[in-house]
Amino acid sequence: MKHEDFVSAVRDIAVRRLPATAGRERLLGAKLVYGSGSRGTRGTCFHGAWQNGAAHDFLEISAAGEQSAVQLAGTTLHELAHCLAGAEAGHGVAWKRAAACLGLVDAMAAGEEYDAESFAPDVWAEIQTLPDPSDGAPAFDRVVHRGFRFVTRPGACQAGAGSRGGRSRGPRSGSRLRLWVCECRPPVHARVASDTFAALCLTCQSPFERGVAP
Repeated sequence: MKHEDFVSAVRDIAVRRLPATAGRERLLGAKLVYGSGSRGTRGTCFHGAWQNGAAHDFLEISAAGEQSAVQLAGTTLHELAHCLAGAEAGHGVAWKRAAACLGLVDAMAAGEEYDAESFAPDVWAEIQTLPDPSDGAPAFDRVVHRGFRFVTRPGACQAGAGSRGGRSRGPRSGSRLRLWVCECRPPVHARVASDTFAALCLTCQSPFERGVAP
C-alpha cells in the first residue's frame, strides 16, 4: 500500500462514522494529500485552499514529520477534525468534539504519542486491518537543502492555515516569521514561521539560534 492510499483509507474509516450531512460531504470533498510538508510539522489543514467548482479544504499529511503508520493515522484524523470543525475552531472545544466524532480520543494540539488508546475501539480495529505503507520511507534528516541540514523534529500544529489570521506574508508589518542565525561571521539569516528550527549550518557546523530582527 502506498502512503497516499493509507491516509485515504484512514479518511474512509473516519467518514463512515458520520451521518450523511454537510460535514461528511466536507470531509469527502477535501483534497487530502501525502506530501513533503513543512519540516517540524506532522500535517496541516489549509482551509478553503482548493478549488474544484467550489472552495474545499486542502489537507497535507507530512512526510517530513512521519514517525510510524500509527502516527500517520492519528495525524490524518487530527487534520480531518480541523476540516470538520471549521476555520475558527483552532484546537478548542469544537475541534476536540469533531476529533471524537472521527474516532480520535482526547485529541491534543501537539506532541501526542499515538497508540491504541488514542483511537475509538472501532476505528482502531479498522486501522489495524490496513497494511503499513510499503512504498518506502522518508529520510529528510539526511537531506541537505540550500546549505542547511534539517533534523526532523515534529512541532506544534498550527491549527490550520487560513484560520485566525492565516500565514505570515513576510518578515515585516506584523509578520510571524522568526529570525534564526548561525555562528558564521557575518551570520547566515534564516526566517521561519515557527518557534522551533532544528537545522545546522553546514559552513560553521553550528545550530541555528533565535536572533533579533534588525
